[in-house]
Amino acid sequence: MSLFDTILIQPIFNILVFIYGIIPGHDFGISLILFTILIRFLLWPLVKKQLHQTKVMRQIQPELAKIKKRTAGNKQLEAQLMMELYREKGVNPFGSIGVLILQLPIFIALYGVVRLITGDPTNIPKYTYKFLQGIPFINDLVHNPHHFNDSLLGLVNLSRHALEQTGPYWPLLIVAVIAGILQFFQSKQLLPQVKEGRKLRDILKDQASGKKVDQSEMSALMSNRMVYLFPLLTFFVSMYLAGALTVYLATGSAVAIFQQSRVLREDTEELEEIGDKKVATKQKLKDAKEAEVVSAPKKSTKKRRKK
Repeated sequence: MSLFDTILIQPIFNILVFIYGIIPGHDFGISLILFTILIRFLLWPLVKKQLHQTKVMRQIQPELAKIKKRTAGNKQLEAQLMMELYREKGVNPFGSIGVLILQLPIFIALYGVVRLITGDPTNIPKYTYKFLQGIPFINDLVHNPHHFNDSLLGLVNLSRHALEQTGPYWPLLIVAVIAGILQFFQSKQLLPQVKEGRKLRDILKDQASGKKVDQSEMSALMSNRMVYLFPLLTFFVSMYLAGALTVYLATGSAVAIFQQSRVLREDTEELEEIGDKKVATKQKLKDAKEAEVVSAPKKSTKKRRKK
């Protein structure tokens, strides 16, 4: 085995085999779903940080637009002021790259694992750790690798592809469509807010006529278009991947939607709590000032009368 096999492929292989061996029904599709959920939650601290960064980046877009307007084309000053704003808000513009860097080798390794298991089940004894072979069902699988069930709920063959030479394999084609739809909702959750009434063609016309264009508005509209591109890419790529990887993509998007909605909701609740505290503090200060104004004259009047 190569170093990549030892570091990534074999551990992922054994995690999948372990889940497959202990769950009731010993279903490869369910094992993949559970594995994907496990990976997404192991990445949760990084994912949460990335989502916070994304939301802050969306919130500071008006401030970035003001910086661009104020610097009037001075790129050096613009970059300096933008970096100062990022530091002030605690934003790392490249903060989302960490999650992508971790997810990519996992996906590549999983691709190798799926090829090993579904392509030739006799690889199971070769790659399974010795200490896992003590589990009764895994031990039976090691000695009888052709007993491996490479389906999802016995309905979808995960070793096949959605689009094959003989034609479409409809169960996987449906899974590919689901993966694309889930990717759409995952992207749409983080979509920047755009100004109403402004369309891309209107902005391009203004740009062509020499009028000054708000680049933040342009970026937001381009992101709006990209939200439709990624689901299409996911769908077309899924048609040529092994079904197991399509299940992985669909499950990953489903878990991401849940994680994103939770983080965005927590941020909203946190902002509301901060707002409530600020209002309560202002009210207390107001009441304190009113109390001072009302009570001060009364005390001074009484003292004068006594004298």
